Amino acid sequence: MPIASEQDLERAMDEFQRLTDAPEDSEQGERRRVLDADIKAYYAQHSDELRPGKPRHE
Repeated sequence: MPIASEQDLERAMDEFQRLTDAPEDSEQGERRRVLDADIKAYYAQHSDELRPGKPRHE
């Protein structure tokens, strides 16, 4: 399911992090790969619109 908003992005990131330890050859591993692709696609399409996650230290 494509990510359509920042709220969707946050939910996808949370789910992705919960699946970090899932075995690669499991359903959870497949779900993590799908989320990874969706998250990267959202960032590629909206990179200039996203707010920074943390302040930069200079």
